[in-house]
Amino acid sequence: MNNYTLEELLISRMAREFRGNAMGVGATILSDLSARLAKALHVPDLFLTTGSRAAADCDVHAKALADEWTLATSGRMNLSWQEMFHLIAHGKLQIWIGVVQLDQYGASNISVIGPWAKPKAQLVGARGVPDDLWGCEILCYHVRKHTKCTIVAKVDFVCGRGNEDRSVKVRMVRPARPGLVVTDLGVFDFEGPDGSMRVVSLHPGVTLESVQENSGFVVHSDTEIPVTPAPTVEELQLIREVIDPHGLRRLESAESNDALLMELWHRETNAPGNRRA
Repeated sequence: MNNYTLEELLISRMAREFRGNAMGVGATILSDLSARLAKALHVPDLFLTTGSRAAADCDVHAKALADEWTLATSGRMNLSWQEMFHLIAHGKLQIWIGVVQLDQYGASNISVIGPWAKPKAQLVGARGVPDDLWGCEILCYHVRKHTKCTIVAKVDFVCGRGNEDRSVKVRMVRPARPGLVVTDLGVFDFEGPDGSMRVVSLHPGVTLESVQENSGFVVHSDTEIPVTPAPTVEELQLIREVIDPHGLRRLESAESNDALLMELWHRETNAPGNRRA
């Protein structure tokens, strides 16, 4: 990857999964940028919202630490939470979820690490994942660091169901199936044996052995594994000059630290148009 970074590769790959006439949401920085790239290049009728979902149908803006206010300047409507959940229930949400654990059958966890009664770490809670599960067609996941702690045989707590328990009968509703997973090592789906995780592609320089060493189970793979497609020149230009000129994508890179956050904050607040008299 001589002419692009891993973060730019991931943004490009996730952007290609969005469809039009629906909301495009990313719960991580890179997946949020991928929604903007998709609207700017692939699906102009993609419906963007602010982080709180209060303002909706926004234009493509540069990613900012003060995103809620930046995006809201072009929002064409406001959404109440009731309206938001109504849209989710009618299959109008496409989302890349950031998880702390994802298992071999696509169950996800963002609530606790360890046993529920006495966890090692208490996290943000299930939040909107159960709602998304019953309203979306698929749930896609962005895992920042592919390790045996994040890609596990079985999650400690189920926030979103996977393929393992699909024999459970539920009336009138059908849960979302686990879709693509993008990590720092590759792209995966759940089309392996019995709905298990399978390699779709590996990023440049990544080996299948590395994936197996960093997973809590054996990941299924075909004999021939393609390399994740590189971002195009047009995609790189949009990422670097339009949707993320300040470089907030670096906050989900190996170089992320407090000093970088402060650097980006000062860069944003001192940008033309943001300076105070």
